[in-house]
Amino acid sequence: MDKRLIEQLAELAESFNRIGLKPVICGGLGIYLCFHKARGQARQMIRPTTDIDLMLTPAQILEQAERQAIAEIITGELRYIAREGREYLHFVKDDNQHLDVLAPPVEGFKTEDFRIKIIRSKLHGRITPEACFIEEGLKTISLREFLPDDERQINLEVQAPSLTNLLLLKLFAFNDRDEGQRQDLERAQAHACDVYVTIMLTDRDDYLEGQQFLSCHEDSNIIQTAQTIVAGKFNQVEQAGWRRVLESSNFYPGLNRREKEARLDEARRRLIRWFHTKHR
Repeated sequence: MDKRLIEQLAELAESFNRIGLKPVICGGLGIYLCFHKARGQARQMIRPTTDIDLMLTPAQILEQAERQAIAEIITGELRYIAREGREYLHFVKDDNQHLDVLAPPVEGFKTEDFRIKIIRSKLHGRITPEACFIEEGLKTISLREFLPDDERQINLEVQAPSLTNLLLLKLFAFNDRDEGQRQDLERAQAHACDVYVTIMLTDRDDYLEGQQFLSCHEDSNIIQTAQTIVAGKFNQVEQAGWRRVLESSNFYPGLNRREKEARLDEARRRLIRWFHTKHR
């Protein structure tokens, strides 16, 4: 991962940590933070990213002082500027530092045009219904090992979603880009590859933690929709999800098609097992 992106993350973490908060990082950077120590072969497929996906939690949004402080950090202290055409959702500074803000629906806050208005004309979040359980199982990650030579960053901490929440985010993102008005096959391919990387780098403890999570929320329409996406697009190697991975030039370029399909079949079985529930 680009060191400049980690330094950007450290700057954000320092400001959040100062007020007693830890930024929750999703997207490609969130996957990297979760699996930077992983030894599985799929680690080499963790894609580089150039932006930070910051997920605001319901607790941060509901507390007036916290949401005001976060807005001030982004637009004041760190001097991010709202990007024209994506005002208050996407921020840029120094031309090459990008920050996207996401948030689940929160009761009492207006949602409109795919956004939740956290602070009018200052800070919005791209509405992400599948992040409704984002606060459960958050993983705290120290930035010490990412910037070992910078003593200023030694105590900085961020958080990443639980692996089931990461999978939920990526399954919904893939489905959103695979078809319909927002279809973007390049983005769909990136999300499908992220699903592959995430499911292949999990271990048994992760699986058991995921099963406990899913058993608590098996009646949720979000979980049931995720199961439908898995069944409809990731249940067979020939289906759209795995087909997008197979089409990626970064997917084990040294292997032949049969060998690639064998890797995909293992991922398929893992994903089906992860989202299987007794009543289905």
